[in-house]
Amino acid sequence: MKKLHINSNIVISILAILSILSYLVVENTMSFVKEDYYDLKVKAAKQTKEALHHLKEVQYKNVVFVDNLNDPNETGLIGQKYSQITTGSGSLPIKLSTTNPNIAALVVQLLKDADVSVGDQVAVCMTGSYPAVDIATLIAIEEIGAKPLVIASTTSSSWGANNPEFTILDMITSLQKANLLKFTYQDASIGGNQDIGMSLSNKGRNLIKEAITRNKLTLLNKGNLEENIIERLRLFDEKPTEKPIKLFINIGGGIASLGGKDNKNAILAGFHKNLKLKQFPKKMGVMYEMVKRDISVIQLVNIENLLKKYGLPINPVPLPEIGKGKLYFAYKYNLVIVSLATILLFIAIGIFVYIDKKNNQLGDNIISDEIQI
Repeated sequence: MKKLHINSNIVISILAILSILSYLVVENTMSFVKEDYYDLKVKAAKQTKEALHHLKEVQYKNVVFVDNLNDPNETGLIGQKYSQITTGSGSLPIKLSTTNPNIAALVVQLLKDADVSVGDQVAVCMTGSYPAVDIATLIAIEEIGAKPLVIASTTSSSWGANNPEFTILDMITSLQKANLLKFTYQDASIGGNQDIGMSLSNKGRNLIKEAITRNKLTLLNKGNLEENIIERLRLFDEKPTEKPIKLFINIGGGIASLGGKDNKNAILAGFHKNLKLKQFPKKMGVMYEMVKRDISVIQLVNIENLLKKYGLPINPVPLPEIGKGKLYFAYKYNLVIVSLATILLFIAIGIFVYIDKKNNQLGDNIISDEIQI
């Protein structure tokens, strides 16, 4: 019987062609499918868009909005560079990026990564520095059916909720009255240096106290940072809840929440399931104490990389549409076709290896016969 001889170069070429064909088939059979929690993300983003529009209408009622330079999308959520309740500098492009209602969809994803579900308790410490993120986060929690336990710091960095007449506290109250937020909370601190506004003027501190009073909240001020941290933990623990706290969320650079600037920079933005105490340069802060209790954390400060990770643009003009982009859709492979292509490729390789082995055996036999002669 005549033996089949195949040149190795031909074998390699055939395998290469089969590999390329398999790749093309797999790539061209990918489908554009909805990501997990699509409907929930869309609902939260739409609710956030409505909430932000409401705040603009309230704050600028009967006023022509003219700040096209610092707030090109005319959201009304970009404050001043400096005010009497401003505690530090902030990045205008990042503040503009956070006015995207799709931030709520990002928070839904993070909450689901944390396995938050209906009835879970979520502790939140926030400042006025990222008002749109504050609102998007609270809406996302409520859309999931979880319960936010909130303590606010009233001050803000530049370009945030630093209008003394319309602080983050006023924004939340307005949304509650409009039934766009349902949760209630009782306590707010001044915020800023040492959480008691040490870097502010007396006028600035008094303006914040006035804001706390007009929003019918209780001033959280035990006189120093350490005591204010302890008081926050006590308030969270005393909330009448059916379940223990499932998750802690920090929004902004509140020192009582973070414990210090070093901790703010060390704990990256996003969801953290198993933070270690050694990751905190400064061993203090509400977040540090939550990690001590083995409670997972979502960090929402220094969020530029988080926006990039989830495909949200930096400083977009105009604001992106709801329901489009990486948070909502993804290309996914057809696993059946991927499996078939892989199996067929392995079969082809097996056949060529078998033939090559037979050819080598034939060569050995011929050499052996010639030696016997």
